Amino acid sequence: MSRGKILAIDDEHNIRHLIESEFTLEGYEVKTAKDGQEGLKLLDNQAFDVVLLDIKLPRMNGIEVLRRLKKKSPSTEVLMITGYGDIKTAVESLKLGAREYITKPFKLDELLGLVERAITDPSNGGGGSVQADRVKAGDGGPNFLRCPSKSMQAVYDLLEKAAPTENTLLIQGETGVGKDVLAYQTHCTSLRKNGPFVTVDCGLVNKNLAESELYGHGKGAFSGATERKTGLVEQSHGGTLFLDEIGNIDMELQKKFLRFLETRKYRRVGETKEIEVDTRLILATNLDLADAVHRGILRQDLFYRMGVIDIIIPPLRSRIEDIKCLVGHFLKKEEERGLQVSIHPDTIQVLSEYGWPGNIRELRSVMNKALIFSGSQIIMPEHLPSNILANRKTMQRKPQTLEELEKDHILSVLDQAGGNQSKAAEILGINRKTLYKKIHKHKLFP
Repeated sequence: MSRGKILAIDDEHNIRHLIESEFTLEGYEVKTAKDGQEGLKLLDNQAFDVVLLDIKLPRMNGIEVLRRLKKKSPSTEVLMITGYGDIKTAVESLKLGAREYITKPFKLDELLGLVERAITDPSNGGGGSVQADRVKAGDGGPNFLRCPSKSMQAVYDLLEKAAPTENTLLIQGETGVGKDVLAYQTHCTSLRKNGPFVTVDCGLVNKNLAESELYGHGKGAFSGATERKTGLVEQSHGGTLFLDEIGNIDMELQKKFLRFLETRKYRRVGETKEIEVDTRLILATNLDLADAVHRGILRQDLFYRMGVIDIIIPPLRSRIEDIKCLVGHFLKKEEERGLQVSIHPDTIQVLSEYGWPGNIRELRSVMNKALIFSGSQIIMPEHLPSNILANRKTMQRKPQTLEELEKDHILSVLDQAGGNQSKAAEILGINRKTLYKKIHKHKLFP
């Protein structure tokens, strides 16, 4: 069963290949086009849920493609991708109906998350580079899963005490541990559960548009601001405002946010009238905030005021007893979609031996891929992705040659750089021509 239909329009072959392979593994149907004209022809013949559109394209730039695309298919969600981020281009694409604006090199898990939200919650489209959810879909609320590990019991106990209060809550933990799920569960068990739950992913906020997205702007506040806009802070009135990855807020914005944190008062960009909002704040971060202060990327006064209540979610590798419970939860959701599937005990053992740097988010992605690879009712170890199988005990592993190690490392860096060869070459410490030769040598792309 397809999770949705994706069209990627990008002139870089490596980007198209990366998106096609990764999104196919995640269960999406993917088509690609090397330029706008080719992409628009594909749209003439079939419908797509989401289009991933590069702004800098040959023959016809992404803005013009977006304009024509929206005339052909107004309901199609469009995510703009570019390495040339500037406020004029961002504002223009958002005005034309683009849902999001993300710059290269992007992180694959972030792009996957944006696509998933675009498909499951299309009503939020065209709002900028952040999400605002009045009804949060996911595993929080009534479907909240309680894992059996002792370390998580302490988290749940603290959550039950914190939820009914009005105190600012700070949730800390590595990427993928479920900070957003815990935040939504806090909202659902609070006195504000009938109010809006607004999510802002600070890691995806365009630096130039951040203040406008959060606080709104007045008509004529900047080029392209043709009408007054209500910010996400105001949309959270009477409910909860969840600021995910708060440590990524730009230093210039931190001083204004500190005042809002203390007073719940702010001004729209380009206006002088002060607005007060009734909202509860939940913050989340994957950063060591004390270290962030030391490195000069977080204001010390903001650090001291961020959380009255602090909840730390332990990483998945420190609570492997939760893996079986989580896998069972994921498979139950597949059963609700009509798929009858189970998992072999040996597969659980292999999963338990892996380090899970991406935590629960990575586990969910691995299970999605295993479901595709299995094609049966039982997920066996051989249905797991190669990086999981390669992590089995040392005595089971076959030593790699130097060529194999080089190939794997280049693939890893290309993934980290979002397929951008120039960025990958910089990380590897070689020039782009040398990288191209190595890609050709190892036959990394067809």
